[in-house]
Amino acid sequence: MKVRRWRALASSLAALGLSCGGPQLAVDSDPPPEFARREIVATPPPPPQIESLNGQPPRPECRWQDGQWLWLSQRWDWRPGGWVLPPEGCHYSAPQARWGLSQGLAALYYTPGRWYSVSQPKTCPDPAPCPGTNPESRAASSEP
Repeated sequence: MKVRRWRALASSLAALGLSCGGPQLAVDSDPPPEFARREIVATPPPPPQIESLNGQPPRPECRWQDGQWLWLSQRWDWRPGGWVLPPEGCHYSAPQARWGLSQGLAALYYTPGRWYSVSQPKTCPDPAPCPGTNPESRAASSEP
């Protein structure tokens, strides 16, 4: 009985290891720096929309950047994800919403996903779409 459990555990761990051994396709994410722009929003963003990756990136140096909700004109707008060329010398911070205090009252602060310089306290330009992809897919769009 114990041998059977160990075999099941070993095969499960092996399967997990194999599934994790593939290439890194997504953009790595770090916490936003202290100087990151954040704003007070009225409501939390909706859940992320489901996006599907169709196979491998168009080029090996391309990475998938998830879509995100942006707070525009007092409402949430969805910006789809896409294959991008990460900007040189920059790291990505995923969007986040956190509660904090504003003038002694609870407030919801939103920090959009953004690229930041690794060596200087500044934002980086948005990444270029990966060659061979449709740049229109990264344009801001309204919630369906």
